[in-house]
Amino acid sequence: MDLVIDQLAQEAERAPRAPLLPRFALSNAEAWAQSGSVASWLIAQGFGPGALSLAVSAPDSPERVVLLLGALRAGALVVETVSEAALVFVVQAGRLVAADGLALAALAQSSIDAAVAERRLHIHADTPARIIRGTCRRHGDFATIAEAVAD
Repeated sequence: MDLVIDQLAQEAERAPRAPLLPRFALSNAEAWAQSGSVASWLIAQGFGPGALSLAVSAPDSPERVVLLLGALRAGALVVETVSEAALVFVVQAGRLVAADGLALAALAQSSIDAAVAERRLHIHADTPARIIRGTCRRHGDFATIAEAVAD
């Protein structure tokens, strides 16, 4: 079964310059590269299946999409409640940043390591992905990239 993270890889290869989502000027290739950088960083920080969770308190934006896709690629659970998360990203001065001031834009430009490809081997359809409106959604629950990053 292809997961959304597999769809993203396929779209980045098939149509790299095409927009990931019509509402943003973020291409498939940019989303793939930037989410891979975020996933590498999250994995290095201990996020992944059955490990630390993170929260995103931000309106819909390209940065939020990259963060959510990076979390999916890392296998990290994204929760709704800030108090349940080991890491929280919020909007400050128009940018998505972690509580310690680390900007998502900087993470999205960092290098990608082999841990991201290896992590994919441990993400399955039943791996928890996001808590949305109190319901745990698993990787296999998402049919499209747009659905996986929606509120």
